[in-house]
Amino acid sequence: MKVNRLIGAITVTLTLLTLLATPNRAAPQRFTSLLATTPGQGTLKVGKEEFKVSYVVVKLKEDGTGEITVVTDLQLFVTCTWSVPGELSEGIDLKITGGTNPGTAQGSGKLFLRPDGKSIASMSVEGMSTASKRKFQLKFVAD
Repeated sequence: MKVNRLIGAITVTLTLLTLLATPNRAAPQRFTSLLATTPGQGTLKVGKEEFKVSYVVVKLKEDGTGEITVVTDLQLFVTCTWSVPGELSEGIDLKITGGTNPGTAQGSGKLFLRPDGKSIASMSVEGMSTASKRKFQLKFVAD
């Protein structure tokens, strides 16, 4: 009788230790928002002018809207909507919806994050200012 209890106690103990040692495989978290200020190198072409880009500030809100500020010799501010098409590693799709005023710019782009999902790896955007009819293109890679 004592042997059966001892074997039962050892079995329960080993089972509990096995469960505690098993890694917890949590479901992947859904990407909901981002606020990142990232130094790096890039170029911003506006019409025939070209500017060196030193910083990009990206704010993506939970409601699917966002704001992008590009810091060069001047600052370019655009509003956007965003979505994650599948896996976050495939990038975030950006749709430019305006500049300082709504509807003053249109375009699209792609934002890639580092594996931590909290910092920018690279970004590219192309579009057109609806007011001045000038094309703009941004290519940026984080340091």
